[in-house]
Amino acid sequence: MASPFAHNPEFRRLLGPQPAPGWKPDLARIALEIATDAYPSLDPDAYLARVDALAERVRDRCADLGRLRQVLGQINWVLFVEEGFRGNAEDYYDPRNSYLNEVLDRKTGIPISLSVLYWRVAERVGLEMAGVNLPLHFMLRVGQGAGTIYVDPFDGGTLLDHAGCEQRVAARLGHETTLSDEQLAPCPRAVVVRRILRNLKAIYLQNDDYAAAVPVLRRLAALAPNDPEELRTLAMLCLQIDRPAEAIAPLEALLATRAATAEADTVQTLLRLARREAARRN
Repeated sequence: MASPFAHNPEFRRLLGPQPAPGWKPDLARIALEIATDAYPSLDPDAYLARVDALAERVRDRCADLGRLRQVLGQINWVLFVEEGFRGNAEDYYDPRNSYLNEVLDRKTGIPISLSVLYWRVAERVGLEMAGVNLPLHFMLRVGQGAGTIYVDPFDGGTLLDHAGCEQRVAARLGHETTLSDEQLAPCPRAVVVRRILRNLKAIYLQNDDYAAAVPVLRRLAALAPNDPEELRTLAMLCLQIDRPAEAIAPLEALLATRAATAEADTVQTLLRLARREAARRN
């Protein structure tokens, strides 16, 4: 059987064995590969070329890339003034906000999708940025130690310090909060991919759109093949939308992780039913 990610080379690399030292997942490409689940005819290279053209405009205006705040200011000017990108606070849970092609077409998104866009532009002009996986919010950071600058692409690229990040998260939580240095530390890029997918998972499940949720859960299960929650949810969704053959693999994997628990009997029953129904339809 062909891999469900046969046409997703960057996502496959993320799943594979430990890559060569120094390799960093291309988050913008992975985000667009994720979007092909919802938009099968999407051409990731065409959208990446649009992002890189934005970066070229920034580069042309920055004679000295070592002047960090000047470069950030030019990125902000291109993205949020000239192009008009903005955070979609009015319809935050629209799934289109999580798909990078839609963000580029509609000029609006949520913190993590706008951060992926900003990050790609910054990298193309030579800035080494990182993601900051905060509670209920996602931002970027650049620099080290006391010189670290935090960037909030959801708010027009506002530049923040540690205290500013705490105020931003407090506004989302509805109460004062203290953020540790660990919470503000750079997060692995695989964590960014999982957060994109979990946002989509939550939206589709909330809307009872199980068919749209299945490819999202398939990717989450591939990223965490021993996570019972993702396997269980994927299997139950496949059964819910009457695709028993697709439920077999996650049920088998779930059984392998939960074989010694009370759940095993239930999983074995569902697996027998899924196999029987899949065989009947062949």
